Amino acid sequence: MSFDLVVRGGHVVTPAGTLVANVGIAAGRVATIQQDELLGHEVIDARGLVVLPGAVDLHVHFNEPGRTHWEGWGPGSRSAAAGGVTTVVEMPLNSIPSTTSVDALSAKVAAAQGQSVVDFALWGGLVTNNLDELPGLARSGVIGFKAFMCDSGTEEFTFVDDGMLHEGLARLADLGQFLAVHAESNWITQRLTEQLRGEGRRDRRAWGESRPPAAELEAIQRALFLASRTGCRLHIVHMSLPEGAEMIQAARASGHRVTVETCAHYLTLTDDDLTQLGPVAKCAPPLRNRETQFGLWEDVLAGRIDCITSDHSPCPTEDKTRGDEDIFEAWGGITGVQTLVPLMLTEGVHRREMPLEQLAKLLSENPAKIAGLWPQKGAIQVGADADLLIVDMERQWTVDRDWLQSRHKHSPFIGRRMRGWIDRVVRRGETIDLQSAARSTPGGRWLARPSRP
Repeated sequence: MSFDLVVRGGHVVTPAGTLVANVGIAAGRVATIQQDELLGHEVIDARGLVVLPGAVDLHVHFNEPGRTHWEGWGPGSRSAAAGGVTTVVEMPLNSIPSTTSVDALSAKVAAAQGQSVVDFALWGGLVTNNLDELPGLARSGVIGFKAFMCDSGTEEFTFVDDGMLHEGLARLADLGQFLAVHAESNWITQRLTEQLRGEGRRDRRAWGESRPPAAELEAIQRALFLASRTGCRLHIVHMSLPEGAEMIQAARASGHRVTVETCAHYLTLTDDDLTQLGPVAKCAPPLRNRETQFGLWEDVLAGRIDCITSDHSPCPTEDKTRGDEDIFEAWGGITGVQTLVPLMLTEGVHRREMPLEQLAKLLSENPAKIAGLWPQKGAIQVGADADLLIVDMERQWTVDRDWLQSRHKHSPFIGRRMRGWIDRVVRRGETIDLQSAARSTPGGRWLARPSRP
């Protein structure tokens, strides 16, 4: 038998372990993994290289339709592909309209199809006035729902108070859906921001002081409590604190269904980097101190955190630089989908000896399972989509502006030395042309979740 594509002789990272093998691909899916010689119409020589599953990033903002000048599906998905992310799950806010109705969902799908070079799924939103839209969104294919427990930074996507959060959780539980929450207390962050600004504070340290660990931990505790009372599955996004992981572990031990992600920037940047780099490193929750980062890494390595995402949230450069004199005026988001995998290869595998199998779980398998995309996505296994990364683990390189595919080429990681270079990205058995991605056929597919009864 001759396969459409054979990846020959690489160190293939599978759910069962890593083995030197040949991967045969037919009709865009993995057909076999074996050590015997395979014939293929196309052959990729991966000898001496590592073959990883394409990453699944649960948390990106591509801001289209409506804010395409911030990023857009074209440059956003090219950034993902260039960084080894073959599937993205796009958040409901920052586009106009936000994905809080079936019509808005249709508009986002139309914007993405024909532009995205990677496969994509979509979150729906829970806001103050769309409870009646939840069933339609669930039927129409969103993978889950997202809510803010504090001001989102945009007028279109309103945060939910406790009453709305409780009712939303109850309704989503009835629909067999789950809720992802941005867990920061609106009341704590709002009051501290007003106090600091009233004192004339505009410096970079003031941003972190306005959103202390207590604001995040209080919101996590409240979300866990309400989710447990309603029986709704919960996902905590971009958690920055090891104390949060302890709370989530306790909830799991009590039988609650809860998952959690952290982000590459919390594992690789600290509050000192915000001071030194300025608004390009501003995000919410804010970057924490080095001791906190050390504890967060302990949680990641011990398996207490389910997945690592980018929370890719780009904006025009002027929306960052306007915070040079007043940190509160800058948009709070990190441009990070393209650096997610390289950072974790460098800081996780090489620096902290994370096993490749654990890396694959954190970046591919677990996020695919959380999103309901497993076993189609998330692993190199027979029957799964052939989304593969061919990686030279020892090659060292430096992030530079020209490498970035985002519409606005700013990043807190420019100039950072990396170890581990992605030689080739394969999406459903086809190589994504990273050298001429702007001219290549997009080809990304919408991964709509099946309707639930």
